[in-house]
Amino acid sequence: MRTLARLAAPLALSLLLAACAVERPAAPAPEPAAAPAPQAAAAPAVSEQQILDALNVLVNDTEPGSDDYETKRAALALAAKSASLGQSLRWTVAQVLAFDPPRLRERWQQRQEAETSAAALYAANPPENFAALKGARVVHRIGAAIYLVRLPGGDTALLNTKRRLKNGTLIKTLLVAEVQRPQPDRSKGDLVDELTDQPRAFVEISKQEAQRRESLRAPALARLKTLESQGGQMERAVAADLARLDTLTRDVNAVISTGYIVKSNAPAPAKLIRKVKRVAKSYSREQYYRYALPVTGKPKVDAMLKGYLDERKAEVQSLLRTTGVGRGHARANVDRIAFSAFTASSRLLSIRFEEMRDTGGAHPNTAFATFVFDMKRQAKLELADVFTDVPAALKILSELAARRMELVLDGSVFPEGLAPKAENFAVFLFDGADIVFTFPPYQVASYAQGSQILRVPLCHPRLRPLLTPGLHEALLGVLADAGVALAEGDEATALRLATPLAEAGDSYAQIVIGNIYAKNIESLPTGLYWFGKAADQGNIFAQQIIGIYQLFQGLFGKDLGATPRIALGQRAPAIAPAR
Repeated sequence: MRTLARLAAPLALSLLLAACAVERPAAPAPEPAAAPAPQAAAAPAVSEQQILDALNVLVNDTEPGSDDYETKRAALALAAKSASLGQSLRWTVAQVLAFDPPRLRERWQQRQEAETSAAALYAANPPENFAALKGARVVHRIGAAIYLVRLPGGDTALLNTKRRLKNGTLIKTLLVAEVQRPQPDRSKGDLVDELTDQPRAFVEISKQEAQRRESLRAPALARLKTLESQGGQMERAVAADLARLDTLTRDVNAVISTGYIVKSNAPAPAKLIRKVKRVAKSYSREQYYRYALPVTGKPKVDAMLKGYLDERKAEVQSLLRTTGVGRGHARANVDRIAFSAFTASSRLLSIRFEEMRDTGGAHPNTAFATFVFDMKRQAKLELADVFTDVPAALKILSELAARRMELVLDGSVFPEGLAPKAENFAVFLFDGADIVFTFPPYQVASYAQGSQILRVPLCHPRLRPLLTPGLHEALLGVLADAGVALAEGDEATALRLATPLAEAGDSYAQIVIGNIYAKNIESLPTGLYWFGKAADQGNIFAQQIIGIYQLFQGLFGKDLGATPRIALGQRAPAIAPAR
């Protein structure tokens, strides 16, 4: 099935060559050949496939901004000069060569230096709270000018003041400065525990002294604000650089992936999900569950999705039986689950559930669960269904994830969450021509960093050879069935299956139809029409067919009766396919 689209070129080209050979003019009598002048050896030509491979490695498997990136980009620029490229590929190469790769590691290093400077400046100029004793009460006098006071939080402290204070006096407007405790040194025999447990000590200061201290700290405070602003600017610059990099990667893969992965267009998820069922029950304001359940109309698929939510519901009910249900029970137990749907072909549907569980802790816990279905077989796909060698694939994915997370998170990564283990990459889905992995909070970084995403194109140079034949067939979707019918000689069935996809803009379906019509000279105009539509969408196979057609038409002056680029709004010539 993976070679379905590749069969179109030789079938159409064989017909073109035969037609051109019919009226090829006779060659004139040879003249005596003159001795050829010595010429310099021509540089070897570079094929489109070599350019595709170079682009794939550069964009998908090389760290941007690295020395290796610059070396490979220079080699690509040199190779592209000696290659004859189609319009879309030529534009893509120009886009990559003009791209200014972000220096993310340099930005993160600058941010780290700013944070280090801010920390040192803060330590040298700590803030002072001159109203630290506001709301405290005097316990009793313990010396000539020393009082024991109780702070609003319940701790006690010492106050040195010349004022005469009565026991129980509430302190409201007294300005004080905290006296730094002596730092104990165990090596000198200091009683570390006793000195550490001593209460805090304060001394009363005047308003003028408070103002003087504030003025002394003002330059450091201004510098701290500047460093904080610079840190925010650097974070925004990193986010902008990542967005630029992701945009380039997406645009390039949209062009080059057709040269590696043969797949049908992905329908909207709503085409495969018939309805969304709400599952909810409330026990109190802080004890309830609310779920969204997609319904596809496929019995086995729907049973797996419902079974997952039933298990979650049972967990909530079990916990409620332990903690108590209803009003008067303070323990929260909230479980909310929403989903997002993605498609990669008419057969591949991915569901990603986002789980939010709140059991009264410091913050809710977030987790994810994914289901990838082959809708024709109604089967759930695991990593073993995606890769022929799972350990080898995990090693590659671990490397790619570590590289991405270090750029996104400034190296603040939990390495164990990116180790090449199946459980670390179990939450995956297919979105278009990409495989997407989701990492919940705490797996690869702190909770504050949130969840993280790794998007890897299926055409990745090291992962693509590991994709299973079953996945390739599922990516073809309905086109796989059309290919089987075509291989068996049932052109009518192949045409019936491929036509709706071709009319909707699927370039590979257009190639299938073009292949059917291009089998004889009478229907060749219709075949070239569909090849032309696929070529206009950037399909490299179709562009090769059209390019060679135009080459032979120019060489022999032979008009084969079709213009390969019919306007997209026109109808194809009404010629029935050969039976």
